[in-house]
Amino acid sequence: MSKKARVIGQAGGMIARKVGKQLNIGDFAGSTAHTIREDTGEIVKRVRRVSKRRKYLGSTPGKNSRTGREVIERLKNTDPPQVVTERGVEKLVWTDPLTGEESRVPLDRCDMGHSPVDAVTHWNTEGYQYGKRSAEARAWMLDPDNYTLQPSSWNRSQGARSTETYRDPA
Repeated sequence: MSKKARVIGQAGGMIARKVGKQLNIGDFAGSTAHTIREDTGEIVKRVRRVSKRRKYLGSTPGKNSRTGREVIERLKNTDPPQVVTERGVEKLVWTDPLTGEESRVPLDRCDMGHSPVDAVTHWNTEGYQYGKRSAEARAWMLDPDNYTLQPSSWNRSQGARSTETYRDPA
């Protein structure tokens, strides 16, 4: 890599951090992934942004985690069941809140969605008091009673539509 490319690469990282702080788009991960460009053989750094959600509360458990399996089991045992098996495929019985139409969505097209309170609301009203990734914050994130299954498209659009942002920890 040329001296000019190294200088530009370092300046680019500083610019990205400065712009990230100014735009309040989250922090950048301390570790970076490296790749080699095939055309030039240069080593290129890729910096991944760490969201405030992940930084403060940690990751949402997956459907195959202990929490996810408990959520699925709870939904199977509701009356009427919200998770059913059709031809060997587990599906969520979903009623669209906007149209009232019922559909059956395969679980591989569903997300673990917070319910009845979403993550940012919980953080802003209570979680921020305990600090980032505190035992209380992680306990809330791992509690199956705080989750339901939602079609991925619905869950993600609701998150994108929200105007609420994470406040800083106390």
